[in-house]
Amino acid sequence: MRMTSAAAFLAAALLTISTGPVQAGVLTLSDVYGGQNPGSAKNNGDVIGLLKQFDIDNISFSMLSGAVRINVRMNYGQNGGDTTLSGISVGSFPTVYPGDILVTSGGSRWAIPLVTHNDSTVGVAGLAAGNLYSVSGFLTSGTVLHNTNAGTYRPAEFVWGESAGAVKKNTGAGSVAATLLGGSEINVAINFTTADTNFLDAFSGPGSYVQFAAATCANDVVAGNPVPEPMSLSLIGAGLVGLGLLKRKRAKNG
Repeated sequence: MRMTSAAAFLAAALLTISTGPVQAGVLTLSDVYGGQNPGSAKNNGDVIGLLKQFDIDNISFSMLSGAVRINVRMNYGQNGGDTTLSGISVGSFPTVYPGDILVTSGGSRWAIPLVTHNDSTVGVAGLAAGNLYSVSGFLTSGTVLHNTNAGTYRPAEFVWGESAGAVKKNTGAGSVAATLLGGSEINVAINFTTADTNFLDAFSGPGSYVQFAAATCANDVVAGNPVPEPMSLSLIGAGLVGLGLLKRKRAKNG
């Protein structure tokens, strides 16, 4: 049976709705704050330290048939931005590296590292960069840096997935690539594939919670439930309009 143009439009629109917004579009988690904390040059905002080192703009998620692409826009490093993600030295602190993208849904936890790390020694193979891991817990900034000085940074914030007992959930090797956008702002693109339906389903409803720290000292943190970008919302709206037009056409022909 040949599908009419109205029916074809409706089918495409319903596909957008039934597969969840992230399957058809992009989900974004933006940092709603800006500026720096007191003592960091300006008395406003949420960034501890320099904006050109640690400010997060947003994180976007796109998924289709198990292929996941995540983009992180942030300032990281100085003098043109650190596209190697090799770590920043801050005073007497150990080298600070980017945090993991941490996802929680129900009783499940996942971590997506931007740099390879384990629980105790940075740079030693444990959780490999660009891969999805099911983890038993998250490590705080104070644990990673072996420092609990609350007056200097955010030691209680979760920054990395716990590598002990972590299970890799990929069906293929993941990748991480950072590109300079201008100034010290970079875009970090993470790509991997996964057959973990629990992880994919976590993004089809309001139950997923995402947290990301720009660095292991948690100078800037973005957290919350990602929401559809305007294009995804417009597709859902178009589907509802198409449904109304189809009902009207059926009533007229009936």
